[in-house]
Amino acid sequence: LQVLAYNRLTYETVAQRLIVTVVPAPGGEPPYQGEFLVGNRNVEELLPAATRELFGQAVAGVWEQGDLSIINVTSALDRGGRVPLPIEGRKEGVYVKVGSHAAFSPCLAAAASPQSRFRCRLGQQPLASCYDTFAPHFTIRWCNLTLVRPARVPATPG
Repeated sequence: LQVLAYNRLTYETVAQRLIVTVVPAPGGEPPYQGEFLVGNRNVEELLPAATRELFGQAVAGVWEQGDLSIINVTSALDRGGRVPLPIEGRKEGVYVKVGSHAAFSPCLAAAASPQSRFRCRLGQQPLASCYDTFAPHFTIRWCNLTLVRPARVPATPG
């Protein structure tokens, strides 16, 4: 893998080759996955282990589970976010995908419900009572919350 980085102020670029070894997660990939859009961070701010740990603790507060793991951290720019200009005080936003082997909490399910999606289309906050576990460190854009449940395996006729 070749990693290309650039300095946002000078636009200087640096390339480095990186060898990555991928091993399956113990117990397999978590079947329940939630993706949160963190509006007040840039991707490089969520890469340090201490910040990811803090985010994981905040997610554990709303998911009500302890077996959570961060699966992916992606810049909102890679998902069609704003043009990456270094504007003072503006953050690009970061998508953080978290997984668990346990089901979603009632609060997370409510935040992603059809009623909440309808409220989002009206410009309102979704129906949920667990927003404050992320404050003050992370500003979650709840209308962008995505929850993925495990696919049901059809029963085989016997």
